[in-house]
Amino acid sequence: MKEVSRRDFLKYVGAGTLGLVARPKLLPAFEGRLFSPFDPSDVVQCFHEGATSGSTINEPVVQMMVDESIMALAGIRNVGEAWKTVFPGITETSVIGIKVNCASRQTPTTPAAMRCICNGLAQMDFGGSLFKKNNIIIWERTNSELTAAGFTKYTSTDPDTVRCFGSNEAGYGFDPSITLNVNGSNQNPSKILSQTINYLINAAVLKTHSQGVVTLTMKNHYGSVHNASGLQHYSGCSPAIPSLNQQIRDVITPNGIQKLFFIDGLFGMYSGGPSGPPNFNPKLLLMSKDPVACDKQGQNVINAERVFHSLSPLDAAQIRVAADPPYSLGSLDINLIELNNVGVGESGRPVPGDGMFEVSPDPMRDHTTVTFAVSRPGPVSLELMNAAGRTEARLFAGTLQKGKHSINWRAARRLAAGTYFLRLNHAGATRVRKVMVVN
Repeated sequence: MKEVSRRDFLKYVGAGTLGLVARPKLLPAFEGRLFSPFDPSDVVQCFHEGATSGSTINEPVVQMMVDESIMALAGIRNVGEAWKTVFPGITETSVIGIKVNCASRQTPTTPAAMRCICNGLAQMDFGGSLFKKNNIIIWERTNSELTAAGFTKYTSTDPDTVRCFGSNEAGYGFDPSITLNVNGSNQNPSKILSQTINYLINAAVLKTHSQGVVTLTMKNHYGSVHNASGLQHYSGCSPAIPSLNQQIRDVITPNGIQKLFFIDGLFGMYSGGPSGPPNFNPKLLLMSKDPVACDKQGQNVINAERVFHSLSPLDAAQIRVAADPPYSLGSLDINLIELNNVGVGESGRPVPGDGMFEVSPDPMRDHTTVTFAVSRPGPVSLELMNAAGRTEARLFAGTLQKGKHSINWRAARRLAAGTYFLRLNHAGATRVRKVMVVN
């Protein structure tokens, strides 16, 4: 097999040049329509070398990657407004579910990437009221799978906290009133999917599967029904995967509850799987409104890595079959939108679009003054997050005029010593600054 250099590989998967690759048009959101071979579907692929360092995720960089990806997909240079275009008819009381893949605790959808999505969703503005994080539910089959993968199970009533729990959470479970006929197997969907949420983001992870070939967004739904072990796992899980996704689209909500497909490719697996540690580090994210196109590009990325290791390319039947009738889930023709290092400096730190963002004192004990500048009037929120990404305090939420502002803040309770992050949201952009707390 021909040897491919690392530079050629990065170019192949969208990391060869800086900037945004132009595209001819934006397609409407996928609503279960029949795609023809001539309908290319947009897939945003965002790469940055500073997204990870070793096994550590650089969350401020990933936040910028998520924000830039959704703005590119929507064609709108405002994070909150871009997210709103994904969910037709959304209101401030709507509930958004994010289905993650935690089947392997070593290579799951990462909590860091999900926090970045939630931060973006919380920038949606409804007449001056920002979307509450409590209206977001991160879910998987079981609570134990979530916690083993590093997610924090929801136990509070804080409106600024994302809810996180499994289908086995008390009061939920699986819905006996809905039966999905999946290639001859009767399946009941999670009540989170069928009764609780209004919209769904399918957030998968980039990896291979010993029986299913790949486990990307469409395979992610094996965790959305009550008896995944009863579903086909041989022959590339085809046609079981296309059948399951078609049933979710057409039976649970005929207008299509799924609105976005996301593949976390910060870390991944190019062989083996689905269990075990990651064995490559693509440092990229994929985002699309089309599950077939999204999974096809995920397979392209995996295959590019396999070339390095003299392995044959994968050709998952589940992806090809899903594109054809009677499933017609999406298009194999990809309009790839490549984002590479956009909005992030060479140091791997977000570029502050509005300039000043200072903290004094730093390190701090129980009080600090945060000084920042905003380029135009509008809603502003300033939050203090701990190293796990949970909001410890909201320092400010309101409308500010253009110019320089200072917020004096004193902690209502003693903070544990360690690393924290200040997150400033303004005008559809997010800035993050590290601050140390000492006792």
